[in-house]
Amino acid sequence: MKKKIVIILCVIACFSPVKANNPDTTPDTLSSKYLDEVVVSASTKETNDLKALPTSVTFLPARTIEERKIIGIKDLSTIAPNLFIPDYGSKLSVPVYIRGIGERMTGQSIGLYVDNMPYLDKSIFDFELLDIAQIEILRGPQGTLYGRNAMSGIVQLRTFSPLEQQYRKVSLTTGNYGLFRAKAAVSERLAANLGLSISGYYDGNDGYFTNAFSREKADGLQSGGGRVRLDWAFLPQWTAQLTANYDYVEQGAFPYGEYKDGTVADPNYNYQGNYRRQVVGTSLNVNYQNDRIIFNSATAFHYFDDNMKMDTDNSPAALFRLNQLQRERSATEELTLKSNTKNNYQWSFGLFGFYNELNTSVTTTMDKDGIANILQPAFDKIHENNPRAPQMTVKNAEIPIPGTFKTPAYGGAVFHQSTYNNLFIDGLSVTAGLRLDYEKPRLDYNTNMDMDLDVAVQAGPQMIHIDSALVTTLQGKQSAKFTELLPKIAVKYEINSESYVYASVSNGYKTGGYNIQNFADIVQEAVREKYDRSFHASPVDSLVPYKPEYSWNYEAGYKGEVVQNVLYAEIAGFLTDVRDIQIADFVESGQGRILKNAGKARSLGVDVSLTAHLTHELGLTANYGFTHATFQDYKTLEADYKGNFLPFAPQHTLSLSAAYRKQFQNAWIDRLTLLAQYNSAGRIYWTEANDVYQPFYGLLNLRAGVTKGIVGVNLWANNVLNTHYAAFYFESMGRNLAQSGKPLTFGLDLSLSF
Repeated sequence: MKKKIVIILCVIACFSPVKANNPDTTPDTLSSKYLDEVVVSASTKETNDLKALPTSVTFLPARTIEERKIIGIKDLSTIAPNLFIPDYGSKLSVPVYIRGIGERMTGQSIGLYVDNMPYLDKSIFDFELLDIAQIEILRGPQGTLYGRNAMSGIVQLRTFSPLEQQYRKVSLTTGNYGLFRAKAAVSERLAANLGLSISGYYDGNDGYFTNAFSREKADGLQSGGGRVRLDWAFLPQWTAQLTANYDYVEQGAFPYGEYKDGTVADPNYNYQGNYRRQVVGTSLNVNYQNDRIIFNSATAFHYFDDNMKMDTDNSPAALFRLNQLQRERSATEELTLKSNTKNNYQWSFGLFGFYNELNTSVTTTMDKDGIANILQPAFDKIHENNPRAPQMTVKNAEIPIPGTFKTPAYGGAVFHQSTYNNLFIDGLSVTAGLRLDYEKPRLDYNTNMDMDLDVAVQAGPQMIHIDSALVTTLQGKQSAKFTELLPKIAVKYEINSESYVYASVSNGYKTGGYNIQNFADIVQEAVREKYDRSFHASPVDSLVPYKPEYSWNYEAGYKGEVVQNVLYAEIAGFLTDVRDIQIADFVESGQGRILKNAGKARSLGVDVSLTAHLTHELGLTANYGFTHATFQDYKTLEADYKGNFLPFAPQHTLSLSAAYRKQFQNAWIDRLTLLAQYNSAGRIYWTEANDVYQPFYGLLNLRAGVTKGIVGVNLWANNVLNTHYAAFYFESMGRNLAQSGKPLTFGLDLSLSF
């Protein structure tokens, strides 16, 4: 199978009909100016250049992306200040935290865009990054221009345009734990005004963790896919960009083990976790530009379906297992019109609309041990409390609790932003914007529990046994409407052409919605209510919805050269007040997770980025983030958590890197690249009670590569010191569980550029 994939990818790269340029000799125009490169600063709706935004922003150019082996969004963790994306569970799990604000379950706190195409569901955030020219990470609420899914920031990915970059390249990677990766890419100019790029990949490994129960790897991975981009300048002032992508994933998942005294045991469960997903996306950007205006239409469509299987008790006992299938279709349209003049006043208007249809099928199965140890004792207790009640014995070997859930949503927005430069004095500018956001989600649910019982009734001196079928069904609908105004204002003063200070106030908003993973518990409560008169089940309407989350962010910062042409610095301080913060929690049975609102929270801290160009060959970078994120008002029946730190968000993030790049003339190699990177995070509290935490830890990554002609060879190692740490922790069914971070991995890359 792997050989066939390699052959196909090589054919794609090698047998293109049009002559291509070597990407190593094409100037890299997509990197930071302080590494002898230029940042792409064009935007379809910003009224400021991207490189001069009055907000905290990190740019990652193509060279950095390649050298640091950023192949997925989780590889961005800590690479920017206060950005944390832990790697655990499966590709379904993509929790993103920026400045202490994030979400590890349904919904999202950041916006993700690829060439103006929004990703509305974080279930598909973790995909292979192909042909990426630049990554932009904007921290703090970006709701005015990007809407309700940008409460803590946005991540924008820009791919190479085949009209601007032409190349053909094949790369192969092999490493420990059975790692094998193959990629191929072709970017060609088919005509003066027409360009085409095609890329494909395969990625696989045997897995890092062994299931003690089965003695087999618990988290092996097989994935593959590709991307096509067609650029057409069909009129002098008109361009169109059509893209399509496909990704397929099959992986073992959820290698959770017992956690005790900071140590994570091997996974040990009888039902193997698995995750399978396929994603299809397409987008069309049409752009018109003259010397007065820029108009852009961005149309996108996404389809994905997945299948997730999980041992929800995470033990060798046959208690509970879960099978969840999702199928989603989404369509978005955004129209923007902005000024394109040299005047002091710049403006931007936009309209946005979306439709999202998510159908979910969830089956929670109570296995034999769950019936014997949990369900049957509950029936026995009813009889003990009331001897006149019949004695009921469950006859099923297993009891599935299936449910189907339709959660369609649609919405729209209208937004505007204005910037006035050189206001009153040279260098002073003001940016103000406002967005009106509307959304209407709906939930249609149908779930049931069906079991066979032996009902023993005392009839005089005799016991009469009756076969009975117990069927409990819950069916209903709910809907909601959310409307929100999202303002922003920022003031900036340019000290000189390379330095400025700014201050901003912005509003963040994350929509509400509906929980579906707690329906197995809801059905069981309904069953209990039928036979236990002392018990009253809570209304479904009170258990399913969760409210929107709101924030106000206050920020001030400085960007500029500290030492001319040597040291560049970005420093920002922030304070974010959050109301009705959404946090994830496991239901009492441990058979699912829910989102709930937890009062007020406050996050304050600093972002610091330093880039030093010590010599032409040697560059250093440092990115540090400090976040003090605490509950301000959060009480439960068990405790008052006011003053406690928000769980899952690190207090510190730190990324240090040193890159040495040497060009040679008339030597046995053309270029040498050496890179050392240290990424660290902590302390991370895992619970609202702050009684369990991951201490500060760091991962050392090393790279060494040489290039000669069309051949490149790169040796790499991640987590060189084999640091042991917990990537995730949770408590379920009275047990402490966690997933270990990935161990030391190393390998070899071989690339050919034709």
